[in-house]
Amino acid sequence: MRISLKPFWRREAGSAADGESALVGAGAVRWLRSARPADAPVDAAAQWPDTEPHADTENAQANYQSALQALAQRPGGPVALSIRLPFCAARCLFCDRDILAAQPIDVIGSYAEALADEAALLAQHIGRDRDVLQLHLGGGTANELSDSQLAALVEALQSAWRLPSDAEMSVECDPRRVTRQHLEMLRGLGFRHVSFGVADFDITVQQAIGRRNSQALIDDVCMTAREAGFERIQLELIVGLPHQSASSWRSTLDRLIAMAPDRVALSCYQHRPDQAPAQHAIDSAALPDSALCSELRSMTSSAMLSAGYAPIGASQFVLDDDELALARPEGRLRRNLIGYTATPATPLLGLGAGAVGEVDGSMFWNHPALPDWHAALREKQLPVARAAGVRRGLPPDRRSGRGQAALAVLS
Repeated sequence: MRISLKPFWRREAGSAADGESALVGAGAVRWLRSARPADAPVDAAAQWPDTEPHADTENAQANYQSALQALAQRPGGPVALSIRLPFCAARCLFCDRDILAAQPIDVIGSYAEALADEAALLAQHIGRDRDVLQLHLGGGTANELSDSQLAALVEALQSAWRLPSDAEMSVECDPRRVTRQHLEMLRGLGFRHVSFGVADFDITVQQAIGRRNSQALIDDVCMTAREAGFERIQLELIVGLPHQSASSWRSTLDRLIAMAPDRVALSCYQHRPDQAPAQHAIDSAALPDSALCSELRSMTSSAMLSAGYAPIGASQFVLDDDELALARPEGRLRRNLIGYTATPATPLLGLGAGAVGEVDGSMFWNHPALPDWHAALREKQLPVARAAGVRRGLPPDRRSGRGQAALAVLS
């Protein structure tokens, strides 16, 4: 029997237009508003999904097993995989993600091996006769795993399910640490899309956030990725960082556009040092106010449109011939926990510590702490810690989690 979960999709009285609140939950409304120029800067990714107050911890394991059992009754259906690699060489001061910096080689190695165990365990629950239509590595960054560890991970996934040659495989890399060999290896494993974090090109801003990446470095990394055969290169910018100004941001946009990335992602910094201790090192007095952040977002939209990019939702821009731009007028564009995609709606399985998945309208969070995650896998248990359900009664195309509802409003 499926255990009932508290729904997080609900109307937030007096806080959203009827069209919004009918489709999305309170967290979604906050995310949608964060993308609007009139509001103070927030990190869109951090706002999604705002379900934790309604998450079920006591019955999470049983509910996940029930969801996977239901999925197993539909053999042969495709899935998507979101694999979390919670490692970075060093933590940027603006970062509010649950990552581990400068970890020993053995910690990362045991994590990579345990990911293979989790994939095998999930395959036991849902069956192996499935295609993986979408695969994303991120969290952290794939740079912290060695070439052999990444190759072994992909091999483990291929042992669990099928990875078609046209699968949408994407990876996040730290441009300051990635090498030509690493990029060529990732492309050889089947990864087609790569994303590099830039944040801002202004040196004063970079010093304030503890992240140095010059224009020359990013330009070289993008060129190397293209030479390695990557089909889509995405650069990520952040609005709301200390010392940003209209003039400095214009320079950053000009530099980025000159590199001609296939995609550009824009997020908004959210200053909450009580939840992200590294942010205590950021001078709050140097942060741009909401009016300036609104101006910077508007500048970004205008610059990207003028450069031939199409807006996708409120936070991404792609070249006019990008598959996402082509999918939108055809009604094939959707969004899941990984991001916007043109792949068909599929159950999304989260692998790794702190990973999030979505199966049949319910969301599942893995244990965020490595010891708890490892312990569950050693006991051959699904390492799920929390679960939350969505409002029932919505049509299937609107019951695929946070982004499908957001897309219904933003598209």
